[in-house]
Amino acid sequence: MTSRQAVWTVPAIQALCQKLVPVGDSIERPGTALDEESNTSFESRLVRRVKTQCNDSYSYQGMFVATPSGLLLAGSHEAPRDPVKAEQVLREGLEKWHNVSPAERLMTKEVFAEAVAELAKEEEKRQYPEDGLVLRVICRDLPLSDPTQFKGDDVHRKMYNQDYAWFRKAEARTFLPGEMVVGAKHKVPREVVARLVRFHFVDLVRGHTSPYPLEAVEQADLTAEVLELKGEFVVLRYEGQTRSSETHNGVHLEGKWNRPGPGIPAVQSRGVAAQLEGYAVYDQKAEKFVSFEMAAATERWGGNAYNGRLQFLDFGPGPMGLAIDLAGDNAAEQLPPLFFRNYGW
Repeated sequence: MTSRQAVWTVPAIQALCQKLVPVGDSIERPGTALDEESNTSFESRLVRRVKTQCNDSYSYQGMFVATPSGLLLAGSHEAPRDPVKAEQVLREGLEKWHNVSPAERLMTKEVFAEAVAELAKEEEKRQYPEDGLVLRVICRDLPLSDPTQFKGDDVHRKMYNQDYAWFRKAEARTFLPGEMVVGAKHKVPREVVARLVRFHFVDLVRGHTSPYPLEAVEQADLTAEVLELKGEFVVLRYEGQTRSSETHNGVHLEGKWNRPGPGIPAVQSRGVAAQLEGYAVYDQKAEKFVSFEMAAATERWGGNAYNGRLQFLDFGPGPMGLAIDLAGDNAAEQLPPLFFRNYGW
């Protein structure tokens, strides 16, 4: 994504962020959530309050500097894509912070108490699989056999994105054979692999798209083989193939299908075909994976404005790579999956 590579890697911006508390939230146009299961924006009340104070109406997304009370100090819907504008917004916000009274900066005691109570309720509903398996999934385009096929710039060509895939303890155990002996093979249940296919083997390289419905999963095969036993540790090898494929049903959906126009295929389709290979180590005593590394060479096709394919008519088929590994346990890597609401937990 442009902002991740061109803005937040700038040392001056990183230094300014040390004086702030960086946070992120889902910002969606009301009624157009990309998960197809909701017609409601799930952003917080605080974000809605802050962004509506910004008169720059370039888009619903943006970067804002605000007080805990929700008072906007500086903001722009364009800044996240421009390092110069981003730095200006941060400096303006920090300067105004020093000129705002404590009463304007902070929530009232009543509002703070309400926020604490709401947070406690959310913590009770927290579903992070502490004892399960959490994977980080990074996607990026791979080199084209003919580089002239891509009409965009080098920045867009080198973009990448990431998400997290969650599996509960019982689901994580299905990535293993029932008997831990060298040579034992096991086919991971289709419904478990299908979660990866539907929600994580998707084209998020430059932005967001919609998940795949269950009926779009044409193949979801993944086999585990025990290679070695080292005390309580089991060394495993994985290989498999997956494929999702979906054809436009004639109903336009923002963030999934393009409206008819020049360069748009008459029959739109989208999908991802992946060849998987990887290795993992499982600790039988602790009942958890201590390493998990998998790579997927995929062919992707289709695209829309939200995932950055429409702008360059880059509908493929084209090569896309997926790198999958064990996520860390810090707060930043405990973010719910993009399409967690579709998990059905």
